[in-house]
Amino acid sequence: MDMNSVRAYWEARAMTDSSAQSTTQDVYLRQIELQVLSERISFSRPAIVADLGCGDGRTTISLARQSPYTEFVGYDYSDAMVANAQNLLAKSDKNVEFYVHDATSPLPRNVDLVYTTRCLINLPSWDLQQRAIRNIWKALPTGGTYIAIENFVEGHNSFNEVRAEFGLPEIPIREHNLFFNREQLAEFVSGLFSIDYEVNISSTYYLVSRVHYSKLCADTGATPDYFDMSHAYASRLPFSGEFGPVRLMCLRKV
Repeated sequence: MDMNSVRAYWEARAMTDSSAQSTTQDVYLRQIELQVLSERISFSRPAIVADLGCGDGRTTISLARQSPYTEFVGYDYSDAMVANAQNLLAKSDKNVEFYVHDATSPLPRNVDLVYTTRCLINLPSWDLQQRAIRNIWKALPTGGTYIAIENFVEGHNSFNEVRAEFGLPEIPIREHNLFFNREQLAEFVSGLFSIDYEVNISSTYYLVSRVHYSKLCADTGATPDYFDMSHAYASRLPFSGEFGPVRLMCLRKV
């Protein structure tokens, strides 16, 4: 899919679904992402945090409510997503705003921290993904933080190999996504950022939800349900292994 097609996909998604599943069917994966961001975004001084590719804004608003003295700004290239995010704001949400903005264009303002959650995988070429990362780098001060929560082919392939061992079909990468290659990304960012740390935040969760639970459903004839308690319990397990696509990389501008 090209850029216009991907944008049209998310516009249609936002206009037909304003629920917590509007950016992903997997609401417990979103909870994992929110939790790891909550643990890593903390300032003892006034600061500005940008959520690039904020989608429906639920994560942005939750983080802003946890850090009332930090200013949050959410950007998304989908008008409908931004409209849905603005509709979720309460009168008391004074430290968060949403704007329509394309990640391949320079950020409108400088910020102290940027995070993305499955945003850059919706850019349909490596060149566009590199452009977006450079834009993030330009918006940050030296020492500023970029928290990338994105999907990687290595973890995706690993959990599919485990699925195959259990006689389960491969889960393909969706046509509007372009997953990162970890080594390629690390080489590119090496001139812009240092990698403080990284962790696969989806491995344990995917082994339980995409292998164990999927196998039980296949054997019993049950219809898989993202709201099944197996997902809820799996989302609370410690991170372990490399068997899921979603990885957190904490990068520091050099």
